[in-house]
Amino acid sequence: MKKWFRFVFCSFFSHDLSKEGAKRSYANVLLGFALALVLLWATFVGAETLPVGVHYGNAPDFRATAYAVFANADANQRIDVKIEDGALKAKKHGGEYAEDLLVNTFDRDADRKKYSVNGYNIVVDTRPADTLAEVEAYCVSNDGKNTKISYQDYLTLSDVARLNFDFRLRYTGNELVLTDEAVEGYLEYLSGLDSETKDAVEKHADDLKRAEITKDAYAREIYELYFTHYYPEITAYESTSAVPLLRTYYYHQYVNAGSQNYFFVFDDYMTGSFETVGGTDVSFHGFYNNLASGSLVSEGATQDEAHASVDGWIQKSFHAMLPLHAYAHAVNTVSLVPFIVLMLLVATLLTYSLLRLRNVESIRSMGSMCKIVGSFVWFSGVVSAVLTVATSCFVSHRVMSVLPLVLFFVTLATRSVVFAIMESRLFSRQLEQQKAEQTGD
Repeated sequence: MKKWFRFVFCSFFSHDLSKEGAKRSYANVLLGFALALVLLWATFVGAETLPVGVHYGNAPDFRATAYAVFANADANQRIDVKIEDGALKAKKHGGEYAEDLLVNTFDRDADRKKYSVNGYNIVVDTRPADTLAEVEAYCVSNDGKNTKISYQDYLTLSDVARLNFDFRLRYTGNELVLTDEAVEGYLEYLSGLDSETKDAVEKHADDLKRAEITKDAYAREIYELYFTHYYPEITAYESTSAVPLLRTYYYHQYVNAGSQNYFFVFDDYMTGSFETVGGTDVSFHGFYNNLASGSLVSEGATQDEAHASVDGWIQKSFHAMLPLHAYAHAVNTVSLVPFIVLMLLVATLLTYSLLRLRNVESIRSMGSMCKIVGSFVWFSGVVSAVLTVATSCFVSHRVMSVLPLVLFFVTLATRSVVFAIMESRLFSRQLEQQKAEQTGD
């Protein structure tokens, strides 16, 4: 057992120990492979979470914008925030907590002058995530001319003519209000559809009569039935809903349009993008579910204390996503298994080819070579992890998504080539020694 431990943990540093792999079981390769996967997973998670605190500290304009909104020295300009059972509530100082859009420096000049620092934008919108969005539906020709027609005009076209147009939605940025008149219009349209749809309408009406749902819930059910039957699927716009949601407006209007340096604060989570002093672009998300209930900035807090409260709130919200990051990267790491296997095979083939080119016959098969190279796998993961974490504060998130794999393969291939060089020299010495002994005889 002692020899086995020496082989597993020291073969990366010892030529003789690594060469023992040729005589050992493939189980050692599988063990090293499993350890490498765990290390790569930990590397991805660490690279995702560890640098954010450093990056945040090196983004003074982003922090200044957050301070201007939530820790403003002028209390009358401040947006007061509190966490209540994992949800965020906000209000203008002196006002009442309500579900509302409180700040939008993208569109409101007054908000931009109060809160935006060096072009950073912030939105504080505490309306629920399932708030319906007002949209305008239209169609655009796909012949390169981008001819725009209304969706109503599109419906008058023949089936063949419709193939020349693509469906589009424009989010107005307003909340959709389901008035009684609007609901009556939806019901009129649904009444002309198939019996299954009519049965669904009757069921919702019965639920309303029995007080099993509220009038607002009934109106929403009718609207969703109408929307999903009248319009095509909107998976290109909404990934979690069959109808347009107001929360998505911010992504379509700003993020997907290329906006950078922003901070969105919603009732259930936050998201932001900023640039550090060193020029590194950072994006982050955060949840409030693990945050203690209470006001963000307590009454009588000094300016430094208020700033510290905002800093802690943002960073704690980000770190509350650690379980989600861990799960997401676990799935990602498992999906990379074929590529890691390919790296092992490439390194094996490279090393075996180098030995054959040098006429080295001490490693007699590709299988033996694979077991030797396999003994380098897990420590290559260690090297990748250390180098990735060491550089994570200086490179972008996009680079970090591929850097661990690149470092892993470079380390594995380099160590394998070193083995080939050392084995070639050793084999040459053995041949020379044999010739000398034969000559001496």
